[in-house]
Amino acid sequence: MSTNDCQNIGVIPVSEVAIALPLTADVTGTWAFMTTFNGAYQYVQFTAEAGHHIVVPALLNEDWMYNFKLFKPDTSLFNDTSYCMTTIPLVTGIVYNAGNDTPQIAVGKLQYVATANQSSIAEDIFVDARQVAVFVEGIIMQEGNQPDGYLLNTATGAITFNSPLIEGQKIIVLYIK
Repeated sequence: MSTNDCQNIGVIPVSEVAIALPLTADVTGTWAFMTTFNGAYQYVQFTAEAGHHIVVPALLNEDWMYNFKLFKPDTSLFNDTSYCMTTIPLVTGIVYNAGNDTPQIAVGKLQYVATANQSSIAEDIFVDARQVAVFVEGIIMQEGNQPDGYLLNTATGAITFNSPLIEGQKIIVLYIK
């Protein structure tokens, strides 16, 4: 993938579980992310929801210029283009300015350890969040009514799990504001 033929989305923070892109999905379904690092390809499938920022559950190195492609559920290339970005560590409370046409985003990461039968998490930082991505034991959960999903109330900042958690499970929440 050449940097000459890509749309630069700027400096993007990464964490050990995912990367929150300043791009909005236009359809709901299973997407794919493909990039290279030192000649090795990384291909990750993930679920995205139309109207929400794209969160890719991929481990990327910091301080690197990545070229990548996003494939929609019908396998077409998202926006008919390749993208490039420079990655930096995710630091909670910092506002990141991506590309020229992309609004600023504030992203952060909170970590928890579940108590027995825990059914919710509430934080002021989730109030009016554009999106949250919830990982339990490293697996991304989907927002919605499915048994292994969660519901987000952006008015109260509460994430309610549809099934109680197991004591000791590690929870990571990435948020985008």
